[in-house]
Amino acid sequence: MPVQAGQSGTLYSLGHTVAVAARFPLRVLAGLGRGLRRLIGSVRFWVLVIVGVLVLLILYYALEEIYTPFTTEAYVQAYVVQVAPQVAEKVIRVHVHEGSQVQAKDLLFELDPALFEQKVASLEAKLIEAQHQVKQLDAELAAAKADHEKLAAEADYAAVVHRQESAIYKTESTTERRYLEAVQKDKASQAALRQSENNVRRIEDALSAQIKGENAIVAQVRADLAEARLKLSYTRVLAPCDGLITDLQLRDGAYVHTGQAAMTLIDTGRWLVVANFRETSLARLREGMPAVIAFRGLPGQFFDGKVSTIGWGVSQGQGVPSGQLPDVKIANSWIPPAQRFQVRLSLDHPESVPLRVGMTGSVAVYTQPQGTVSRVTRFWHKVIAWLYYL
Repeated sequence: MPVQAGQSGTLYSLGHTVAVAARFPLRVLAGLGRGLRRLIGSVRFWVLVIVGVLVLLILYYALEEIYTPFTTEAYVQAYVVQVAPQVAEKVIRVHVHEGSQVQAKDLLFELDPALFEQKVASLEAKLIEAQHQVKQLDAELAAAKADHEKLAAEADYAAVVHRQESAIYKTESTTERRYLEAVQKDKASQAALRQSENNVRRIEDALSAQIKGENAIVAQVRADLAEARLKLSYTRVLAPCDGLITDLQLRDGAYVHTGQAAMTLIDTGRWLVVANFRETSLARLREGMPAVIAFRGLPGQFFDGKVSTIGWGVSQGQGVPSGQLPDVKIANSWIPPAQRFQVRLSLDHPESVPLRVGMTGSVAVYTQPQGTVSRVTRFWHKVIAWLYYL
């Protein structure tokens, strides 16, 4: 179909418009590119970028102290038990070696028991002798009472004779010798009676001295025997808790002394992570809050834990009476650094971590687990954990 002149002009105008519209985005993009290049080449732009980054870092640093306290001053701590014998003697056998894992009540080393066994045997014999002695006292008491009754009868008879001889002597119907004999026999009988009474009382006192229903003589020997047996049991030194033997230097033949450490045992029953947080981080910290821990010895790995205790002081604030004026320290910097306080944390699954006393690492506590600040701290903590490979 032929195209008329009017239609041809319209088509030309439409095509021109389309061409111009197609070239417009390209011109816009070209203009934006030139503007971006000028902006990147501008010193003012980079100053603004640096200032903006610094503002964001300062803002994050301030919020991180509040919502996700973070520190790289952290280390692993465990209770160290100094194993010391309770008796002094020569070591005859060491049952553990360096790095041994032991359970509570496991045998660590033995001391020579010969002297202690001899003491126990001697006291066992003495206990039998003491029990026999008590039985002899019972027999002696019975004999002393019988003898006392006999002497009492003799004393009564001597007293009667004395009274009779005194009456006869007054009438001068008897000799003075017989009177004096009656007087002496009466005095001798009274003295023998008093001695007998003292003897009976002595035996009764010895038998009546009892401790918890047992004669004191037997109880004393039995106590000595119990002490000797206890000391004999101390010749077998047992582990006080589950733990790990380290720095072992004890050998057979060594002589150990009472109360002096002979072996080092790390208590593996409770591991702690001690983190030194700035005092500005303690405002929202509470016991039981979740934490994430990374160790330098295990780079790139994270372990969950929780806050156990928050320290209440450091030595700098401790007052010691000295009788002198206080020593006021002058800060060397315009803005003195914040004080550090110890925060102890426990791992949720310590058995899954090959812990060593003194391992270092970093800790982040999440007082508010959700939020932008927490996500940034997690990312930053991951970066630090991966840098532990270096």
